[in-house]
Amino acid sequence: MNDTTHKEAYVRDVLIPGMVARGQLSFNEPVPAGVKTLLKSVEVKPLVTNGFMLTIPFVVTVVLEREGSALGKEAPEPETLHLIVKITPDCNKEMYESCQFETLFENEMIAYTEIIPALGKAELYPRYYHCERKPAEALMVMSDFSFSGWKMAPMVVNLPMDYIMLAVTELGRFHGECYGLKVAHRPQFDSMIAKFKESRYAADITDHTWKAVMTVAPMRAIKALKESRFKGLVPADYLEKLARLFQDPWEHAKGKVKPREPLAVICHGDYLRNNMAFRYADAKNPARPTQVMMFDFQTLRYASPMIDYAAFLANSTGYAEREHHFDTIFRTYHGALVQTVATVVGVSEPADLPPYFSYESFHRELAEYYSYGFNIASAFLMILHEPMEISFTENIFTEEESVADAWKRGGEPLDRELAAMVYEMYRLHSQYGLDPV
Repeated sequence: MNDTTHKEAYVRDVLIPGMVARGQLSFNEPVPAGVKTLLKSVEVKPLVTNGFMLTIPFVVTVVLEREGSALGKEAPEPETLHLIVKITPDCNKEMYESCQFETLFENEMIAYTEIIPALGKAELYPRYYHCERKPAEALMVMSDFSFSGWKMAPMVVNLPMDYIMLAVTELGRFHGECYGLKVAHRPQFDSMIAKFKESRYAADITDHTWKAVMTVAPMRAIKALKESRFKGLVPADYLEKLARLFQDPWEHAKGKVKPREPLAVICHGDYLRNNMAFRYADAKNPARPTQVMMFDFQTLRYASPMIDYAAFLANSTGYAEREHHFDTIFRTYHGALVQTVATVVGVSEPADLPPYFSYESFHRELAEYYSYGFNIASAFLMILHEPMEISFTENIFTEEESVADAWKRGGEPLDRELAAMVYEMYRLHSQYGLDPV
């Protein structure tokens, strides 16, 4: 595991003092001309999280005072700012470039400085303060939304329906706002998406161990289906075609993230439980979530909206809920999306939108893109079901050990989830007469 003491020292002794000196951190109320904002204290602690994190987050508490306070004169009370600073882990140049950290942080900066302001609902997202990108290190400074009542979901996988419905409604709203921008302000929209850089699938995969794991993971899912309660419901020839489709999972994903008109839109790119927070404002049932917020836009891309929806469904929900509510969940997402588009572009009813916004159009898109979510889930869910230590400086396992681990990590609970996803893909493909795509 990375020793983060040197990163803590940089945040405490260099980053925060510099931001105060440059005026990037100040009082919420304007400071009178000629009066300096001073740094009274700063405390930095690692943020303890459950779930997978690619970057290292720190909780930072900053106390500011005005110049008169330091001189003992009568002045306003000090003000406390609560921040999150996320920094890339220590890694060699090859790993840094392989993870595409430079692009990840650049994309997120574009999201917070251009896209979210254009959507006009900054209050629905964390506040952005600062970003730094160096040859082998990057960091970003955001508000700590936990002090505004937001919390991560307590469960890492298999979100309950209350969480799912909030999440897909918010995703529909976000996609709808972005479609509205695309339809009503196309030059501005095109200028934004021209700045996006593919942050994950831009190049061929160079980590042969991870590629081997990605290749094994779908085969494990197919094997799990053959040993599950779905084994008689999915034809053998479909499974053979599915196996051929995922002979190279990386190429499959690269193809899916390419934009396809007319449904391509600005996507979050990694809309999973790890990148959303919830508020709980029901006094009668304080454990019930009432609002959701998305964050971490590092994998921002212009693509089918189904890459967000399918990734969320496959990685953050469980079949126990999807088995009975698959259609309800999708209708909720689509309803929020088209209602938002209609409001933004000024039509009276969603039915007045172009035909490609129809439920049938989006549902077929789901059928064609659910394999994208499955592709991610088959290799990623095992780490969520049975966490493992991740090193950015060396391989913990040999390739042979990693492949063996990929066949069993997460155990029977994961096998059941993977088998169910294969069955769901088959049903979607069958509905539209599609081979595995």
